[in-house]
Amino acid sequence: MPAMRVKRNGWKIILSIVSGFGILAAVLYFVGWREMFAEMHALGAFGILSVLANVMISMTFWILCWWVILRSYGIRLPLRSIIGARLSGYAVSYLTPTLYFGGEPVRALLVKGKSDAPTTRIFATIVVERFLGGLSMIVFILVGSFYALSSPQIPPSERRLLASAIGFVTFWILVGLVNFAGNFKWTSRIIRLLGKPFSRWRTALEKAANKVSETEDEIHYAFTRHWKGTLVAFLLQTVATLFVYMRPRFFFLFSAGIHFTFPQLSLIFTFTIMLSFFLWITPGGLGTAEAALVGVFALVVPSVTNAGVVAYSLIFKFVESIFVAVGMAYLARRGIQSLRNRLGPDPGIAD
Repeated sequence: MPAMRVKRNGWKIILSIVSGFGILAAVLYFVGWREMFAEMHALGAFGILSVLANVMISMTFWILCWWVILRSYGIRLPLRSIIGARLSGYAVSYLTPTLYFGGEPVRALLVKGKSDAPTTRIFATIVVERFLGGLSMIVFILVGSFYALSSPQIPPSERRLLASAIGFVTFWILVGLVNFAGNFKWTSRIIRLLGKPFSRWRTALEKAANKVSETEDEIHYAFTRHWKGTLVAFLLQTVATLFVYMRPRFFFLFSAGIHFTFPQLSLIFTFTIMLSFFLWITPGGLGTAEAALVGVFALVVPSVTNAGVVAYSLIFKFVESIFVAVGMAYLARRGIQSLRNRLGPDPGIAD
């Protein structure tokens, strides 16, 4: 059964990769690949350095955010382990359809053996870090939604759709905030309730609910015992989100000399984040992100060429792929080390 599952998941991954390249090829055919490379060339050396600096600063503040949370919980880990685990989690999330939470269990497993802290506490720090990331995005999304809902250039149908999507995401973020801050343990209660209709798995669900309940307690401490560290971590997350928010300015200022206004940046960020929830169905959002961004920029900044939009997206993907490669390399190395530790030394080989 496990082999069949791996084989089935492998086909899904292959299909996702093929689909991504297929969509990207269609987008490049539509915008013109020569024009796209011309836009990349127009970026210049300083422009490329600015893009690299933007991604590096964002990644640095994401790592610092988690480091502050870990320290607040009394978890002392080598900085190298924190960086490696954070990049590994980022890489797995980046390459799978679950952009915002796919690699977090991997991150927890990578640091599990490096601290005496219980697994529930380690996982709680990750949930808090991701939750603060969601809150920081909501801050910028709400600003963007204000301009979107009051902008005459946005069609009424798209305004209603955007309002619904923003309302949906904001609602669940606020539900999470109330749940964690008040320690109402809604998640563990729901799991326990599932034991009634699914009595066959009642014991397993009860054990899972107990572990989730412990994690909920640890998350609650972030808003009570560790609130100072949580506040600092939120500020660090906000800085990281700010640099993501400013990405179009970093690229198009050097490639086309375009100065984006605050409302334009807010609208682009809002549409990009909302679309990524639904269109991150290929590794790195390859193809789907480019197609969506062409529509977003045509709506918000019509003066930007389609080739420029695709160049903007692919340049940032290229820089992000560097960190993805580092994360995957760290994950592979740790995986090999873990396998060696489980197998033990080869008795046929002298130390």
